[in-house]
Amino acid sequence: MLISDLIVRLPQGLQARNSCRLVKNASSFNSEVTIVKNGISGSLDVMEIMDLNVQEGDEITLLVDGSDEQSAAEVLKKYLLDIE
Repeated sequence: MLISDLIVRLPQGLQARNSCRLVKNASSFNSEVTIVKNGISGSLDVMEIMDLNVQEGDEITLLVDGSDEQSAAEVLKKYLLDIE
């Protein structure tokens, strides 16, 4: 399992559009992905992620566990840090 603490740099945070893109990116991997903010976790479901109310500048923990966790974590971190 890979655990990464990071500051979200996406404009508008993880609101509807960005949450959908995150789920789409993560769905291309076999690993299980969880996002934690303030001790509350959300699995890779758009509504659960939106319920976390992640804004730009918020600190989250990204948990990635599975056979392709290294590549999944790399792609998702780049997305959340708004590095293209």
